[in-house]
Amino acid sequence: MNRPWSLMSQTLLLAVLSGLGATAWMTRDRIGEALADLQSPPTGTEQPTKVAGKSGKSKTRGAAPVIVSRVTIERNDEIVAAIGTARALKSVTLFAKSEGEIISFPVSAGDPIKQGQTLVELDSAKAKLAVDLAKKTLEDFRQKRERAIYLEKRNVRSGATVEDANITVERAELEVRQAEEELRDKTLSAPFAGVVGIPKVEAGDRITPSTELINLDDRSQLLVEFPIAEKFLSRIEIGDQVTGTTPSYPRRSFTGRLGHIDSRVDPISRTVMVRAILPNAEDLLRPGMSFAIELALPGADYPAVPELSLQWAQGESYLWRIDGNVVRKTLVETVRRKNAIILIDGPVAAGDLIVVEGVQRLRDGAEVTYEPPEPAAPPDASPQRSGKPSGRGQPAEKSQPMNLRRSARSETGGKG
Repeated sequence: MNRPWSLMSQTLLLAVLSGLGATAWMTRDRIGEALADLQSPPTGTEQPTKVAGKSGKSKTRGAAPVIVSRVTIERNDEIVAAIGTARALKSVTLFAKSEGEIISFPVSAGDPIKQGQTLVELDSAKAKLAVDLAKKTLEDFRQKRERAIYLEKRNVRSGATVEDANITVERAELEVRQAEEELRDKTLSAPFAGVVGIPKVEAGDRITPSTELINLDDRSQLLVEFPIAEKFLSRIEIGDQVTGTTPSYPRRSFTGRLGHIDSRVDPISRTVMVRAILPNAEDLLRPGMSFAIELALPGADYPAVPELSLQWAQGESYLWRIDGNVVRKTLVETVRRKNAIILIDGPVAAGDLIVVEGVQRLRDGAEVTYEPPEPAAPPDASPQRSGKPSGRGQPAEKSQPMNLRRSARSETGGKG
């Protein structure tokens, strides 16, 4: 008889325990609230105790200790970097206009050339004879025309004879001009001032109009073309300062300006071509050099906060802003990350205190204790946008570093 009762009592005990467990699970929230009420003092019987910290700021006993930082303001400056190949301001490869033998080549590679200076002379003996012959023919036709006019006045010949003489004279004048033009083609002159390269021919060579003679470059300024993204088009202007570096002079940088912006955006790459102008007063640079070009784009001012202060939950970013001795959850949007600093957009002003460490125990409206950081130095005035090289691309003032160790020690002492 005892064994059946033992089995029955065990079954009953298991059923009771299962029921108690289910009840406790369904009412777990109420049990937690009851335990919290037992731990906190009754309302109206005891007030939170405040103690003085090392800085003299009153701190509430039982509030969450946090480490804070001040919000600063930084400009959203960006640097556009690209690689381009330089070319001369003016560059040309010279060819002769007629064929012949070179009798004079008075220039050498690297010589500075003035506009109109003679570079190549061809044998022009036949061309000079052609000019003399054309002039003699013209003189003969002019005499015949005068004779025809004289006879017409005496009614010996008709006016048609005089008209024919005039046409013959005009044709002879054209032949003279043509012969003189062919004589000028025997001399090659510089179309603009510049520097000549290594000649492709020598004196005594016989050339044709398709023979390359020499290169001429005006390298007083170099042009470097490079693409930039379409999104930056509204932030650039002609005259903006650019900086270029080249492997030929790795320890130097060359300052120039933005000279031209293309009239259209490439629909495939979504970029626009721009042209930078680099002065070359020292004549150090050469066409064909590769350049790394940097273009500074100034941006708007945004609040800057430490990276640790920004939190994410349910697809939103927020931070804890201190309002007196309590924290407020403040939704913000991330604009740009700059090393350990993040630029944000939201209801945050310069000088506001935000929580950097200790965010795990916070809720909206919770009381906190903290050691105020030193006030940040006022930022310099942002330079005005200008095409002059003096005001663009200056980095915004960095936020003040925090003494986290000192703050942590202060919070430990204030907790009591």
